[in-house]
Amino acid sequence: MKRFGKIDRRTLEEIVFRRLGYRRRDVLISPKFGEDAALVRSRSRRIVAAMDPITGSEARIGWLAVHVNANDVAAMGAEPKWFSVAILLPEDGLNVLEHIMEEIHEACVKLKISLITGHTEVTPGISKPIIVGHMLGELVSRRPLSSSGARPGDLLVMSKTAGIEGTAILASDFEEELRRRGVSSEVLERAKRFYERISILDEALRLARRNLPTAMHDPTEGGVLGGAYELAEASGCSFIIYEERIPVAEETKLICEALGCDPLKLISSGVLLAAIPRQKARRHPNLLRNLAIIGEFRDRRSGNILMRSDGSEERIREEVLDELWRLIAEHAK
Repeated sequence: MKRFGKIDRRTLEEIVFRRLGYRRRDVLISPKFGEDAALVRSRSRRIVAAMDPITGSEARIGWLAVHVNANDVAAMGAEPKWFSVAILLPEDGLNVLEHIMEEIHEACVKLKISLITGHTEVTPGISKPIIVGHMLGELVSRRPLSSSGARPGDLLVMSKTAGIEGTAILASDFEEELRRRGVSSEVLERAKRFYERISILDEALRLARRNLPTAMHDPTEGGVLGGAYELAEASGCSFIIYEERIPVAEETKLICEALGCDPLKLISSGVLLAAIPRQKARRHPNLLRNLAIIGEFRDRRSGNILMRSDGSEERIREEVLDELWRLIAEHAK
C-alpha cells in the first residue's frame, strides 16, 4: 500500500536537514524533527515562522490553510499576524478561487491576521486545488516554547478532543460512505462543524503568556499519539499516555467506528499538546481549566507507552501513520 503524508524522520535527517543553506546567527531555532516552526531575531523582535500545505482535505481548504499555520506559530508561544499563501488550481479550478479566497479572508479576519503576499496559478497535472500557507508571528512568551523543551516528570496535557480536524474531513469527504455504514445525517452535520474548533490560539497564548509550559505542539498528522511521539523525540524523552483520559467526541467515535480507524491516530489540528511541570500545574490550576492531563513524560529508556482502556500496552516506536492518509491510500488502491 502506498504511504502518503509526511516524509519519514530518517529521510528528513539524511536529505532535508543536511541542506539548510547558509547558517545565519539570527536564526535561533532552525528545522529539526518535531519542530513545526522556526524562530528568527530581527533587532529587538523575535519572529516565529511556519509553513504547511493543505493536501488531504477537499473541504474548507482556505479556512484550514490559515488555521493550521496559525496553530504552528501559536504552539511556539507567538501571536500569528502575517499570512502568505500559494494557491495551485487544476485546469478547471478557476471557478473555486473566489470561494477559497473568501474562506482565507474570513479566517484571517477572525484571527486578526493580515494576508500580505502570495501566488495563484493554474497548474497542469493536478486534480484538485493545493494550498501552501506561510505564517509569521511575534513571540509573546519570555522564551520560545519549542517542541524540544519537555523534561521527564512533566505532565502531558491536551485541549479539546482527539481527531478534531480528521472528524470534520471524514464527515465531509467520506460522507456518502459513512451514510452507507449507518452514520446519521445529524451526526455528520455536527461533525462538519468541527472545522470551527480548529484554532488553538486561545489556549496556546494563554499558557504562553504565563510561561507555564516547557514545550507545546500542535498534533496534526498522526493525531494525539503522533504529536506526543514528536514531542518526546524532539525532547529526548519518552511518554506514558492513558487512553481512558483522552477526551474523544461522540461524533468522532461514531465516524471512526464506522470506518475502522483509531481516533488517537487521526489528524488533530485544534488540539494543543503541552508539557507542564507538576509544580507549576499545582500552583496555577486555573490556567489548566478545560485541559485534560493524559499522561506524563519519562526517561527516554522507559519507551513510549499507550495504556489502552482494556489494560493492554501499546508501544509507539516510530512515527504514527495518520488514519486519514491510510483511508485515502486504501481508497486509491
